[in-house]
Amino acid sequence: MRRGSFALDDNVPVWRSMVVFLIPLMLSNILQSAAQTFTSIYLGRMIGVGALAAASAIFPLVFFLVSFFIGVSTGSTVLIGQAYGAKDHERIGRTAGTTLMFALLLSAVVGVGGFLAIRPLLHLLGTPTDIFENTAAYGRIIFATLPLFFVYLAYTTFLRGVGDSRTPFIVLIGTTLIGIILTPALITGWIGLPHLGVLAAPTSNVVATAVGIVTLLVWLERAHSPLALSAISHHLRIDWPTLKVLIRIGIPTGIQLVMVSLSEIAVLAFVNGFGSEATAAYGAVNQIVSYVQFPAISIGIAASIFGAQSIGAQRHDRLAKIVRSAVSLNYIVGGIL
Repeated sequence: MRRGSFALDDNVPVWRSMVVFLIPLMLSNILQSAAQTFTSIYLGRMIGVGALAAASAIFPLVFFLVSFFIGVSTGSTVLIGQAYGAKDHERIGRTAGTTLMFALLLSAVVGVGGFLAIRPLLHLLGTPTDIFENTAAYGRIIFATLPLFFVYLAYTTFLRGVGDSRTPFIVLIGTTLIGIILTPALITGWIGLPHLGVLAAPTSNVVATAVGIVTLLVWLERAHSPLALSAISHHLRIDWPTLKVLIRIGIPTGIQLVMVSLSEIAVLAFVNGFGSEATAAYGAVNQIVSYVQFPAISIGIAASIFGAQSIGAQRHDRLAKIVRSAVSLNYIVGGIL
């Protein structure tokens, strides 16, 4: 495979290979959490508690509406991992093309639905009146640009499916820096930029995500990767048998994430009843919790990818070692945290 890709080596212990793969993956998750933390700090310090509450009030709803696709994207990771293990570039392209087209269609439906239904949904959740309008405007920007997020998520899962956790991490460093610099600039309107206030956060995220997508596409083209857009252009359609497999694999994860998001929404609806300061506090503590949750998620992703590659290579004898290594690492990392 191309530079940056990673596969299991029989001469290296599974746990060591998993650690090497996990380091950039975990750092990516930490960076994502850090970006959200900086956003919360900027909103809370530069605007006030109401701005932090507005951001906190919208994310559980957004997570609920996108959680099913996140599950399906795990299915694409598994299929691409299997194809990579079998060195089947045709299947890699077919899976990637189907996932991208499904991502665009689903994000358009969810984005339009969320954009139009944002106010009734926020009323249903009991969003405090003093942050209602800012929360609705915040949500509309997210829903209007959802296709960008879905495509970016799809490509990062593709790369991890072929064992490349380094490239998404490098790109994420750049997008995080863009968000950290651009958000305060847009909050206050530095050097002639528009003064967006609370809307600076979702706007800077859109800009950073767009830059991330372009960077990934250019890098893949220059690396002559089978995941490059030119390599999969003839697969940019929905292959229904592939989509059925994607959904079948992704449904367990999708349902799990939907249930988690529903529990978050239930808690948010309860917290909203205590006013916007309680909503802001709820969002702030979730920032801290994310630093503990993401390592376990990363280990699960690594185990899924290594398992998929082993199945694709017809090396079922590796599976027990992968499971043991993942569980052991989870106990060690989780225990330390």
